[in-house]
Amino acid sequence: MPILTSSPTPHAGTSPRISRRGMLLAGAAGAGASLFSPWSVAQGGFPSRPVTIVLPFPAGGGADIDVRLLAPELGRLLGQPIVIENASGAGGTIGIQKGLRAQPDGHTLFYGSPSETVLMPMINPAVPYKTEDLQAVALSAKTPLAFFTRPDHPAGDLEQLIAYARRNPGKVTFGTSGVGSFQHMATEIVKARTGTFMLHIPYRGGAGVVNDVLGGQLDFGVVVVPVVAGFVAQGRMKVLGVSSAGRSAVLPDVPSFGESASLKGLDLQTWGMFFAPHGVAATQLEQLNAALRDAARSPAVVQQRRKMGMEAAQPMGPAQAQAFLLAERDLYKGVVNRIKFD
Repeated sequence: MPILTSSPTPHAGTSPRISRRGMLLAGAAGAGASLFSPWSVAQGGFPSRPVTIVLPFPAGGGADIDVRLLAPELGRLLGQPIVIENASGAGGTIGIQKGLRAQPDGHTLFYGSPSETVLMPMINPAVPYKTEDLQAVALSAKTPLAFFTRPDHPAGDLEQLIAYARRNPGKVTFGTSGVGSFQHMATEIVKARTGTFMLHIPYRGGAGVVNDVLGGQLDFGVVVVPVVAGFVAQGRMKVLGVSSAGRSAVLPDVPSFGESASLKGLDLQTWGMFFAPHGVAATQLEQLNAALRDAARSPAVVQQRRKMGMEAAQPMGPAQAQAFLLAERDLYKGVVNRIKFD
């Protein structure tokens, strides 16, 4: 099943532009595939046309790569081509708004992470939607954070870092990809849990954090696991712990939050979730959820995700995914309320 990519759409509300030849080819392929689709015949012909997935990120990023990895299997299961539309900008909120405005007929999904769907609506009053406005379809994948430092830092693991911070209140510095980022909020939860006072230094991306930690300007940094894997393999970096309850398949020798006496019980992973506009029929939500879950179980998808440092999320239906989303909102609400954002 082909994946169709629309032209870049920097502004919300614009329609994807697909060549007439591309649509004819996709339509022919979709018609052929639907004869064998496990979904289209059994579910009354839904979906009846290509399914669009709106991504609030630029092409080429980790989430974009992951959705494109999932799309061929999803298209095969649904018996229709998958159209990927990148609608980035305004911290991801443009793409979310575009998805929310789509027709609620089940033929448009949109994808989001904690930043655009949970944190931005709480941090920025100008964002015109709330987390509860989103209709979850399926939780897709999770990725833990890596708490890392330079090889010669005195802390050897998370417990030693926490003890070091307690002995040096206000002197330990850490970097993340920005004020209000998921990495920032997760570290604030760690600070609150451990009663430590550490100084946050915001950056515009993970690369600057890595450079300054390795250069000795910061005590430690917090980035997603895939960013650090290469440095660890080269012996240039020491990872003190990962933010999941269990160990990461990419960093199997690194202890997790679940192994830390001070952080046990915390599972702070960034995730990707598929959403639909409110009003989509419950039967369609269930069908889309089942197809997305089956696509995620494809051996090729599982293998590639692990190479990227991602793991499939625990299977759950739309109602469970919605409950998970709102629980994440509640988890970070207290942290956001304690921080003054300029």
